Order: sequence, then structure tokens, then C-alpha cells
Amino acid sequence: MLASPFLAFPRRSARAADGGALRVVSLDLLVTEQLMTLGAVPLACANIPLYQRLVAMPALPPQVVDVGPLQEPNRELLQALRPDLIIGMAWQSFRQDALREISAVAWLPAIDRGTSPFDYIRQQLTGLGARLGRQDQALAANGVLDAAVAAARAGLAPDIRRPVYLVRLVEDGRHAAIFGTRSMIGDVAGHLGLVNAWTGRGNGSGVAAIGIEELARVPEALIIHFDRGAETRRALARLADSPLWRALPSVRAGRIVSLPVVHPSGGVTSALRFVRDVETALKSRTDLHG
Repeated sequence: MLASPFLAFPRRSARAADGGALRVVSLDLLVTEQLMTLGAVPLACANIPLYQRLVAMPALPPQVVDVGPLQEPNRELLQALRPDLIIGMAWQSFRQDALREISAVAWLPAIDRGTSPFDYIRQQLTGLGARLGRQDQALAANGVLDAAVAAARAGLAPDIRRPVYLVRLVEDGRHAAIFGTRSMIGDVAGHLGLVNAWTGRGNGSGVAAIGIEELARVPEALIIHFDRGAETRRALARLADSPLWRALPSVRAGRIVSLPVVHPSGGVTSALRFVRDVETALKSRTDLHG
């Protein structure tokens, strides 16, 4: 069972000075996405350009203030903003005790081994919704995700017999980041009835760096990769000249699917986007039976 998302919440409670909505600052990309999913637009957040590049949706409105790097937020700016609550992830808490002089601070715990990534993001959203008075919005967002997963599974699972590799191609044309069952998107893929072809180890987010030759281990697999724009175009251009890539059974058979990029460590909105993109991309294919 996931620990309370506000396990490390300080004794002094955060309360809006005017009795209205809390003025919240987010220091983490996942937290920012989850807040936006709840419709709780943050006063400020860390590294807006990185959020726009990796997460993108829900889009941040222009009035949200950028407070700097994820691990080194601008304390002077935070002090001037006078937020009611600062929220980050536990990995960011090192040497951040001074933030408690500015505002109430909550460090949300990372996923534990007993919780699946799919459950983690849904429970985290529920916890944030409860803390911010947006329980109905959390329930609604989780309900939309659950319904989308059920519908996509019903439509896809009977037809899919091939295992799938979920990868991000690296622009050197020799490597890829691969997403296992302990990654958010890998776990969501499992809920859709997809069998992950990658059974190797990954980092704490369920991701591993591999050479593209590893994709030959399951020759019947479908390769799903995420399009990161110019970076992916450069990768594909180099791969087109790679005898190793061209020799992969999946490549020779044309079993390659490109999906719009989603943040692999994202929240409920990222998971929902992934579900809908997978359903759209795979429902018209005729080579999924194995």
C-alpha cells in the first residue's frame, strides 16, 4: 500500500491567507502535471522549459512563474512570492531545510516496491486532491483513465499476440532507452494487455539503456518508439545506415510503430495520453497476432 503522499508534511499546516485556494509552488515535473490535472494551477513551478519539453500537457498558463532548477529553486523569488505551500518529491529534499522558513513544505514519497506505477500515480493524485480540496477532480480524472484503459484493453487485447518493446531511440543510432514493466508506461501497457518483451533490469523508474542489438532477443516483437522530434529524426537517419538495425527481424518485417512522446515518469494525464495513442496506433494494424 502506498504511504500517504503527505507523510512528510510539516506540523504547521498550510492555509491560504484569504481563506481561498492555496497558493502552491511545485518543484517537480510529476507534481506539476498532477496539479494541472486537478485544475489546481500552481502559482509557480520549477524548470518550466523542461516541463514544456518533456510533459507539455496539461499546458501551463503564461502567468505561472518559473522558480528555477528542480534541485536549486530560487529562494529569494520564492520568498517574494509568499506561497502557502511548496510541494516537491522526496529526492529533492536534501539541503532544502531553508524552504520551511518561507512556507509549509511537503515532500511526496517515491514509489515503493509494493506499489505498481499505475496505482502510484492514481493514489498520488487522490492524495493531492484531498490536500487541496479537489477530491472530486481527482476522482473524475482517475475515472477517465480507468475507463480509457478498460475500453482500450477490450478493443486491443483479443487481437494482440505479439510482445512489444517500448523504446526511445537515442540519436547516436546505436542505443535506446527501453521501458520495462516497472516504468509508468510499461505498467500501463500491461494494463492494456500488452506483453512487455523486455525482461531485463532497469533503474528505479523501470528504464534501462541498451544497445539496439538487444532488440533482436525477441524477434517476433513489435517495436513501439516515442517520437521526440528532431532528436528522433536524427536517430532514424543514423539507423537507416545501420546494418545491425536493418537486420532486426522486427525492422525487416516493418513492425515499427511511432507514438507521440509522453513523459515516461509522468502522471495521470501522461498515462491517459499514452493509452489513447496506443489504441489509435494499434487498432488498425493487422500484424499483431504473432
